[in-house]
Amino acid sequence: MVITTPDLTPGFQLAGVETFAVENTDQAETTLRQLMTGGEASLIVVRQGLLEAMSPPLQQQVRYSYQPVVIAIPDGVPTTPGRRRQHYLSELIRRTIGFQITFGSPQPEIGDQ
Repeated sequence: MVITTPDLTPGFQLAGVETFAVENTDQAETTLRQLMTGGEASLIVVRQGLLEAMSPPLQQQVRYSYQPVVIAIPDGVPTTPGRRRQHYLSELIRRTIGFQITFGSPQPEIGDQ
């Protein structure tokens, strides 16, 4: 389930995702609280700008929620440099599936051939 602004709603709906369009942070908070307590969602995606504007207690609840998992998707075009982007994606995956993964191949140790 996705909580986002009306301008991004059609794209998520075309992808077959249940989407909730909200006009402001208050609507986003109300929708998120309903989804978190409704028992139907296992993963809730929230537009990052909306999530960051929500009340600190709700942000704290989101941070430690594992049923459902709530993650933020960045606003706009990805501008995060490579390593930070990898860390961000790795953290999203860790929160979603419950364990850490790494990207890329490990550097060979001296003597490994």
